[in-house]
Amino acid sequence: MAESKAHEFTIFVNNQPFKTAAHELTGAEIKALSGVPADYELFEVNGNQTSPVGDSQKVHIHNDQHFRAIPSGTFGQRDFTA
Repeated sequence: MAESKAHEFTIFVNNQPFKTAAHELTGAEIKALSGVPADYELFEVNGNQTSPVGDSQKVHIHNDQHFRAIPSGTFGQRDFTA
């Protein structure tokens, strides 16, 4: 018998896990899901590389995907630790 429950993905924002059944989310939706303030900047983390994610930019969601959200204007500061 097929399972009727939609597949859930676990994504991480600032190392905190969040579950979603969505296959695609915008940057604003990712921030809302994780409780991040709307004025924060969002980045997708791939290894040691980060890519900015705009509020209206759609992101294909996969399991164990990592994002970093930081206050606007702090990107690139050497003393910033999250």
